[in-house]
Amino acid sequence: MPAQAALADYLQQGGCDRHLRKLRHALESQQAARHFPAATRVTRPIGGYFLWFEFPWRVDSLHLFQQALAQGISPAPGPIFSATRRFENCARLNHGHPWDTRSEQAMAVLGRVIGAF
Repeated sequence: MPAQAALADYLQQGGCDRHLRKLRHALESQQAARHFPAATRVTRPIGGYFLWFEFPWRVDSLHLFQQALAQGISPAPGPIFSATRRFENCARLNHGHPWDTRSEQAMAVLGRVIGAF
């Protein structure tokens, strides 16, 4: 009975919903970043269809943008989001489309480009 009461309280207080939101976010981030260096951090800003990537410091996202664009991939380099050219090792990627083979291939290409830095 105590275990059932605890479970009922957990569900009533939204614990399961919070857990599922966090789990979805973690899986989404892992899926998008698995081709990137291990030190890459991924966040999902609230209220949008974008992932924000913070790469290791050696990655220049403006240079990454140029190389990725040549491959048909267009990450938004971090410095365009700052008046003082901050976020040099960051980029924003749209994830508002269903994940498919093309998305997976693009992430693999982007990962290879990043790995070359």
